[in-house]
Amino acid sequence: MGIQSLSREELLAILAAARAKRERDFVMILLSFAHGLRVTELLELRRENFHGGFLTVARLKGSLRTTQPLLEHANPLLNERQAVSDYLARPVDSGRLFKITRQRFWQLMQEYGERAEVPVHKRFPHVLKHSIAMQIIHTAGIENTRQYLGHKSISSTGAYLKVSDDDASKNAHDALQL
Repeated sequence: MGIQSLSREELLAILAAARAKRERDFVMILLSFAHGLRVTELLELRRENFHGGFLTVARLKGSLRTTQPLLEHANPLLNERQAVSDYLARPVDSGRLFKITRQRFWQLMQEYGERAEVPVHKRFPHVLKHSIAMQIIHTAGIENTRQYLGHKSISSTGAYLKVSDDDASKNAHDALQL
C-alpha cells in the first residue's frame, strides 16, 4: 500500500475540525504536520522550544536537532506562527505545553479524522509526518527534506520518494501526452 499521507484538502479538514473543538488540539496537529514531528517530540515541547518565531526540537530515534521558522500563511488554518503565538499567550503551566498521552493524541486523530471524513487508514498521528514529507520532497529535494525532518540517514528520507503503481502510471501517461 505504501506510505499513507493526507491530501491538502484532508489536512485542512482535520485542522478545521480540531480548531472548531479545541485550540490546543488544532495547534498540536498543525505543529506535528508543519515540522514532521513524531508524537513524542510534540508532547515534549515546552515554551523554551519556541523563541523569536522559531521552533527548536531535539529529534528522537537518533535524528538531528532542528531549528525551523514557524510558518506564516494567508490561510488561518496553516498560519502556524499566529496559532502558536496565540496559544503561548495563554497562561500555561511550566513544563510540557501539551499534557496528554500518546494514546490520547491517537484518539484525537481518530476523532478529527472521522469528523473530516478522512479514510480510516489515514487517521493516525504519524500520517502528519508522512504528509509534510510527501508534500515537500519533490519540490525541496531529498537532502532538504532529510534535514527538515531531522533524519541523519538519507535512506530514511528515501522512503518518501517511492510512488505507487497508480501514480507512476498516471504520471507516465501524462508525460506522454505531448
